[in-house]
Amino acid sequence: MSASARRGAWAALAVALIWGVNVPVMKAAIATLHPFTFNALRLSCSVVVLALAELAARREARVPTPWGTVVFLALLTSVAYQALFIGGMARTSAGHTGFIVASGPLWTALAGRVMGVERVGARAWVGLGLAFLGTALVVTTAGGREATPLGNLLVVAAMVVWAVGTVHSRGVLQTFPAGRLAFLTSLVALPGHWLIAWPHLGELAAEQLDGAMWASIVYSGALSTGLAYVLWNASVRSVGPARTSAYTNLVPLVALAVAWAWLGERPTLDQLAGGALILIGIASWRTRR
Repeated sequence: MSASARRGAWAALAVALIWGVNVPVMKAAIATLHPFTFNALRLSCSVVVLALAELAARREARVPTPWGTVVFLALLTSVAYQALFIGGMARTSAGHTGFIVASGPLWTALAGRVMGVERVGARAWVGLGLAFLGTALVVTTAGGREATPLGNLLVVAAMVVWAVGTVHSRGVLQTFPAGRLAFLTSLVALPGHWLIAWPHLGELAAEQLDGAMWASIVYSGALSTGLAYVLWNASVRSVGPARTSAYTNLVPLVALAVAWAWLGERPTLDQLAGGALILIGIASWRTRR
């Protein structure tokens, strides 16, 4: 493995760990704060972090900005993805969310095949089929008010949107800096998130923004949608969208462990069976590729 590929693998691993912890962090935060308000605050934080990172990277050669791609990715992977993801998380459990996030490689492989970026061999479809069955089992597994089919479907929709954006970004990341792309897409998308949150800002009370809430906002904004976006784009550029997305297999394991210890969420047998099928299917697909 080349040095660039190793850096890409470590970047993808760091993203998986950050996102795994972020799932229960967000779930706990939106129990107190409206999901769209929390989204606007944390994404404002991520724009600040990404701007500082971009200023620190001014030594990189200037290249023309592909504004068409930036706006497209901003609408897709920032506005649409974030709204679907947090809307789904508000209606499902952290454990369900983590397992559905693990299905990301399935949707990335399908998007890559449809968009002609990456091909999937016939035998690899067996593994992807298992992952799809596991995703279907997790999606249809309800858990009272904490995990509804609608919430699960919204998270699936978010992962499909993210997969399309990941595959689409592969070409531009060959020539355009990963950190700059993350910053510009987040900056362009930020007004949209405040517009979505606007009807709910009147519900915001000062006592909701205590130290724990600000810690959640900073973690989720600075790390999960700040640093993690830079690392994700860098990994996609180094090792490709399929290998990068494969590391999301770790997200449900981390999310489940933290949610169990912190939020007291206990996974059901159906949920665990579906999650196992997802992980086995993705692992099988990776081997057969």
